Amino acid sequence: MQNSFTPYAKEQLPSGFKYPVLYLKIAEGLEFPKEITWWFDDAITEGGQLSWSLRNTKKEWANLAKKDLIPFAQLNDWKAYFDGSDMSGNPKVIVVDLGNKSVTFEVASFNVWLEKALRD
Repeated sequence: MQNSFTPYAKEQLPSGFKYPVLYLKIAEGLEFPKEITWWFDDAITEGGQLSWSLRNTKKEWANLAKKDLIPFAQLNDWKAYFDGSDMSGNPKVIVVDLGNKSVTFEVASFNVWLEKALRD
């Protein structure tokens, strides 16, 4: 069972991008939700490195052509990304169905995504 993870390093991220505060607290294990079924990407693992290397190969997915994706979680065929062009410190979340290129949707923020993920 996962209870912490390492986010991607600042040097890897788009210039000016900031992770949401709650995401960083969860990464440290401070507020890790026990009932979540999603798996958070861990930047220091082979899987996390693979997610990073494949992050912008989703350009043919609906509505993703101009998105700079920062992967952070996965549940089966569903993958969640931060919008890397959002410099607000509270970026939108983009969710894609890895098995269906026509299914993508955006969520207003990480906090909203987390609420939905906890209900799943």
